[in-house]
Order: sequence, then C-alpha cells, then structure tokens
Amino acid sequence: MKRILSLVLLILLQPLVFCFGASRPPVVSSSNPNILFISIDDFNDWGPTQLNGEPFDVDTPNFDSLAAEGILFNNAHCNAPSCNPSRASIMSGLHPASTGVYGNGHDWLANERYDDILLLPEYFKKHGYATLGGGKIYHANQEGENDRKGLFSPRGWDDFFPSFNAQLPVQSMPDVMPDRGEGKFDWGGTGKPLEEMGDHKVVNWAIEQLEASRDEPLFLAVGIYRPHMPWFVPDAFYDQYEDVEITPPTNPKGWDKNIPESLLPPKRFKEFTGKPGPSRGYAACVTYADFELGRLLKGMENSPIADNTIVVVWSDHGWHLGEKEHFSKFTLWEESTRVPLLISKPGAKPEKVDTAVSLVDVYPTLLALAGLPENKNNDGQNLLPIIEAETDLNRAIVTSKNENYHAVRDGRYRYFKSHNAEALFDHFNDPREFNNIANRPGSAAIIERLSKALPTAPIPNMPKRIKPNAPRDDLPPR
Repeated sequence: MKRILSLVLLILLQPLVFCFGASRPPVVSSSNPNILFISIDDFNDWGPTQLNGEPFDVDTPNFDSLAAEGILFNNAHCNAPSCNPSRASIMSGLHPASTGVYGNGHDWLANERYDDILLLPEYFKKHGYATLGGGKIYHANQEGENDRKGLFSPRGWDDFFPSFNAQLPVQSMPDVMPDRGEGKFDWGGTGKPLEEMGDHKVVNWAIEQLEASRDEPLFLAVGIYRPHMPWFVPDAFYDQYEDVEITPPTNPKGWDKNIPESLLPPKRFKEFTGKPGPSRGYAACVTYADFELGRLLKGMENSPIADNTIVVVWSDHGWHLGEKEHFSKFTLWEESTRVPLLISKPGAKPEKVDTAVSLVDVYPTLLALAGLPENKNNDGQNLLPIIEAETDLNRAIVTSKNENYHAVRDGRYRYFKSHNAEALFDHFNDPREFNNIANRPGSAAIIERLSKALPTAPIPNMPKRIKPNAPRDDLPPR
C-alpha cells in the first residue's frame, strides 16, 4: 500500500519537477531555425564585388548572389585586427577590452574571464541544438599538428572535423615552392587536384552534416581557411588571373605627413607595394574560397533543412594589399578592420545596412534569430532592430589593438585614439583615410561624440602565455 501511495505522489509531483527544475533548458524542436555559421579567413572587404571592391574586380559569384538576396552589412568591422582575438570575441560575445585578449600571442584558453560564460556552441547546445563544427573556427593555421589544432576549445561541440585535435586538415601545397624567399608570404598554384585542398574536405564533411537526418535543430559552424596565406590554390584558380590586368593600390606622395607616427601601419612587406603578384595570389584565393562557399550553399539548398536554415557569413578581419605601404593585417585602419558580414534568412527581404556594426554583435543577433533568450553576458547588440530601422550614422563601434590603442568607426568617421596620439578621418570626403582632420575647426565636437564609445576601463593586455608551438601568424615569415 505504501508503495502504491509513493508511486501516486511521484506521478502527481512530476509536473512540478519540470516546472521548477532550474537546469532544464527551454523546449526546442526541429521547427526552430537551423544556423549555418560560415567563417572565411582573412577575407578583405574588396573581395566581394557587392562591397565595391578595389583595386580590380574579383570573381565572387556565390558571395554576390547570397548578398543580393540577404542582409548585407556594408559597414561591418572586427573587434581586433588579428585571428585569435577576433575569433575569441565572436565566439564568446565578449569584446577584447573585456578580456584583455588583443593579439595572437594571448592564449584565451588560459584566461579566466571565459570560464563563467557560455561560448556560442555551448549556448545553442544548452537550448537543444545539435552543435557541429569543422575547419578554422578558433585561431589555427596549416603548418604543424599543434598549429592545426590551434587555440581550439571543445566546449559545446557534439563533434568537430577533422577532430578535436585538429581544426584544419593537412593542406595541399606545391611540391616545389616558388623561390621568392618570403616563407609564408607566398602565392601560386598547388599543382595538385582540387580534392586535396583542406577546405574542400571541410566543405565535403559539412554537406554530409546538412544532409543527415536528426530530430533537433542544427548549429553548424564551417571555417574556410583560404584566403589565409600562403596564397596557394589549385592551378585553375590561379591561372584565372594570369591575364587579368591588376593595378595595385597606390599611396599619394606624402600621405603620412599629417598622421602621428605612432598610429601608422608598420609597413610590413612594403617592398611589394605597387607589384601585382601578391594581389593576383590573394585574388585567386578569394575566388577559390567563394567556390567552396558556393558548394556549401548548394549543399544546403539540396538538403532537407533548406527552408529553415539561417546562413551567416563573416570574416575575422580584413587585409592591406599595399594600402599605406602595408601587406598584412594587424592595424586599426579601414583595410584591416572592415569585414564582409551577411545574414540570409528564408523569406526575408534583401537589405543593405550602412549603420556601423561589429562582429561582437553577431552572437546576440543569432540568438534573436533563433528565438532563444538573450545572453546577458554579451557585450554586443542584437542587430535586428538596426536592420529594420533607417541607417543610424551615429552608431559607433570599437576595434582594439591593445588596452591603450583603439579605433572608433561610425557611419561617417574613423577616430584613432592611443595613449599619446589621435587622428580623425572623414569617409564621406576621404574614404581611403589619408587626410587627418583631428586638428581642424569643428572636429572637436565629433571627437567628443566618438570618444564616448571608447572602453572606459579596458582590461590590460593579458600575459603572452603561449602553449608550445601554438599558432602564431604575427611573427616574421620563416
């Protein structure tokens, strides 16, 4: 009799367990939208022709097609101009000024600030999603085994390709390297089949995941490594630009005379300024990356989840191709901070957004698109109200190089601020940022307004606690 009463009480009280159980996530079903989260490494803003690229048109039909039917952010910027801090920021929803992770030498995995927050795949997994990833999502590069794993976190993933010990497959490279003597700064054809490219293998795997049958919605992150250097691609992509007339960007004589020296780019690889070779190699890699993007999108369109999948495409930072005598990233100038960012949602009308946005806004926006509760730890802002509103030229976002050096960008101006210098550029009249107007009459009010966006108490640079052989692409080439 006691046993029967116990069973009756258990049945009666069972609903209360579900009502008040704090650890139970909200109910999510297969009707919730799937998320295809695509990163393209080092994707300069002039690559996609939708972004009015310079110095010449690059063939990106798949990106252009997606941009024409989706929401394209014309004024999107990274939060730090290098791989590691930018990727740690978008995946955590935390700005570098909140964590002290500003550079590739900062091991974010050793930073306690990340311990008590949910990374993006963790948040989706907590709310009932299958979470899969492949390719470069966190910082990594193609060289050795430890480099290919990089600063990877297994937190939140159900599975990862190639494995939890390698974000990148072994990359296809020429058997005989061109004799340019520049190590990782190199370009050309691989002389090998397309199928040997690491990105090709990642996209093949991702298409299989899109086709798989599952009961829960899917969060699928796919990292395309090219156009990260070295700029080697299958010969057909490199040969495509062999006869294209390429005019590298030029810099006006004396362009740097009215800019504080401490704010100037380090002019890395300046000897390539004005030479078409590197631009040709980079363009070939952009077109190859677009090809793999197209295969992935076609796989999604042919999958059973095509009608209920939101696609997000982003890059971790831009790239100078000789602008300001610099061939690299790592700067707070427009060429290095501006990134392609687009969102495609089934049934949504195409939009072009000119309001300044940043990658730290992506996390809260994805949650809103998926119908999930907001994460109050996010530093960014849900972009859906911005998409629906008219352009706000005064919204300002921040990109940080270190705790004492930041750039503020709104719909018209870029403002540099370091501990001992400042500069201001008007994009309406000076889109290539050559004419510093910080000392002109009338600029004080603009600087005062933009300064309000600067971090009030940025976290200091964290110590460079690098794991043995952890990836570093901020070092001189070997």
